[in-house]
Amino acid sequence: MRCVLPALLLTVLSVSAHAAPVTVPGTNVQFTVPAGFVKMPPDILKLKYSRGTPPAAVYSTPGPHWDVNIAFAVRRAQVPADLGELQSVLERSVQGAPGFRWESHSIQKLGGRSWVVLRFWVSGLDTPIYNDLRAAPVPGGLLIVTANVTKAQYPKYLKPLTAALDSLR
Repeated sequence: MRCVLPALLLTVLSVSAHAAPVTVPGTNVQFTVPAGFVKMPPDILKLKYSRGTPPAAVYSTPGPHWDVNIAFAVRRAQVPADLGELQSVLERSVQGAPGFRWESHSIQKLGGRSWVVLRFWVSGLDTPIYNDLRAAPVPGGLLIVTANVTKAQYPKYLKPLTAALDSLR
């Protein structure tokens, strides 16, 4: 009994640590980090996102490859007031990617906020990549949240990624 109690307490503490929402940097938006995901260290962030402006934060399966990611970026841009127009702009921006194939595209209400939700596949360097992109206007720009997973890891991570993105508030 004495061995079981500390182990049980440790399990409860580790689960509750993952259940706490985190705030997306530069916004008042919160989401729940999937179990087993960690915040990507700055040096890895710079390597993985060496082209263009890196996201404000990325939560990922731990190294060495940091394969499954949820990235948050606030882009300072003029955002159309109509979400349908924003959805059209974002749809056009992703459709040119090699191997592009729609899974779904819609506008959804999550946590009292309307989000453009685009789910699609593209060709990666050596494997298809599933993308779940969520976008919503925030003061001063547009918050873009993307979850990415390879086809091989898709069955294992689809539910946790979807739950994390559906937890956006």
